[in-house]
Amino acid sequence: MGSLALLERPAMTRRRRVFPSTDPLDPEVRLTLRSELFLLAHDDETGREHLDRRSLCLGLAGTVLLELSLEQRILIGKSYVIRDGAYTHDPGRITITDPERYGDPLTDAAINLLKRTGGPTYVTDFIREFASLNLYDRVRGDLLATGVLHRTTYRRFGMLRKKDRYLAVKPDWAVRARTRLRKLPNPRNRTDPIPDFADMQSVALAALVTGLGLTRNLFHPEPAQLHARLMDMITRLYDDTTRDVQAAITPANRRHVR
Repeated sequence: MGSLALLERPAMTRRRRVFPSTDPLDPEVRLTLRSELFLLAHDDETGREHLDRRSLCLGLAGTVLLELSLEQRILIGKSYVIRDGAYTHDPGRITITDPERYGDPLTDAAINLLKRTGGPTYVTDFIREFASLNLYDRVRGDLLATGVLHRTTYRRFGMLRKKDRYLAVKPDWAVRARTRLRKLPNPRNRTDPIPDFADMQSVALAALVTGLGLTRNLFHPEPAQLHARLMDMITRLYDDTTRDVQAAITPANRRHVR
């Protein structure tokens, strides 16, 4: 059993996929995992959150961890035994494989936290601690700086006090993410009931969305059925990474965020 990154070797360098790209109108442009979860967790038109902020912080901490796994900078569920010179199975354990900084403040901060003496070494501990570090504002600031969000000001109920609203620069980004998740558990064909898991970022996003209870916001005609199919797909994965992160953000663990 390997890490999430081992299921699909990304055809990209280990440098961060900076957005906007050279061609932001390209339909193949893909936002980062944290961007997609942030957009799906907010109303497209009002920018209001679909769940409480403490729960969302847990999910956002999970996205940063899964991004590190997708970029092959960490392994989840593995420990390195120096004596044997090999990795062994260790559920929930985080092992750094690439400690270098790549210029992304959030993933670099996550690596620094993992490298810190006495720092978290297991998924649940990392998510609990990283989520408590003003993570919502840090992710929102990151999305503003990279051109995913823009800020508008409005007067609430006609009062003099102004409020800020944060909306996606392009509303179809959230639409694309929802469409991918709705199609993700579909079988390859009539004779093969197993879905095709080629897009591991969508699998990671599905684990986060189901763990946070956001499936109803994917606008599927039968959200309960979609939720069950996504959960079944994640359960049948031979990789533990998504399941470890999903378990850490379930309602039973949300109380850990300070």
